[in-house]
Amino acid sequence: MWAYDFMQNAVLAGIIVATICGVVSVFVVIRRSAFAAHALSHMSLTGATLGMLLGFSAISGQLFVNLIAALTMGFLGDKIKKNDLAIGVVLTFVLGLGAYFLFLFQNNYSGGVLNILFGNILAVSKEQIYLLTGLSIGILLILTICARPLLFASIDPTLAEAKNLPIRFLSIVFFCIIAVTVSMACQIVGALLIFVLLIIPGAIAGLWCDGFYKTILVSVLVANISVFISLCIAYQFNLPTSFCITTLMSLIYAISHIKNQVLKL
Repeated sequence: MWAYDFMQNAVLAGIIVATICGVVSVFVVIRRSAFAAHALSHMSLTGATLGMLLGFSAISGQLFVNLIAALTMGFLGDKIKKNDLAIGVVLTFVLGLGAYFLFLFQNNYSGGVLNILFGNILAVSKEQIYLLTGLSIGILLILTICARPLLFASIDPTLAEAKNLPIRFLSIVFFCIIAVTVSMACQIVGALLIFVLLIIPGAIAGLWCDGFYKTILVSVLVANISVFISLCIAYQFNLPTSFCITTLMSLIYAISHIKNQVLKL
């Protein structure tokens, strides 16, 4: 199956996205920003339909809408952490726009929109791989620069503020990172299932590791192994790749959770 170009592209795209999601997932779990990630994933549908309506690629529209939404949530600062209502307001407005864009896009609903909702990793092109690579490098560079202050602000925001760390700026940067990561991962698992790549790897790693860097390493490994195995299973048994990724990661998380519970007995 590796002789086919579409499988080679799928593996490359899967490795790129799984690596980035594995890293970002740890920060999402530490900062308890699961709802923000979930909201941005749903907003991706609005961005994708907008981009396609205007004649651009789906990921271009997703990046545009998600970054605007991320900046809005980031500027709200600590309110995001204390009250999910702020995220809910942004999500509601953007989903309202999405409903209107879907109405305008209804003639092409069965094909394009279903790919947006559930992803289609087997349809990733070389051009998309180049774009995903560029976005990944940008995210890794930003995280390399601000990982330590971001971790400090995530664990103890009160002390971080007392140390004069730019809490609001870090919040904006973090939400923008999530926005770009969500837009990338939508190409693999779709807007509805993106939660699995952006949350579960970090959650699994947290059940197995204590150290920060070990947790990131395990999270990246879990994400990559799950995507690779899922691609193989999907090809052999003619199953949706996003379904295989979701099922496999959920199974790994369940086993990890059971292991922790047994050790506590």
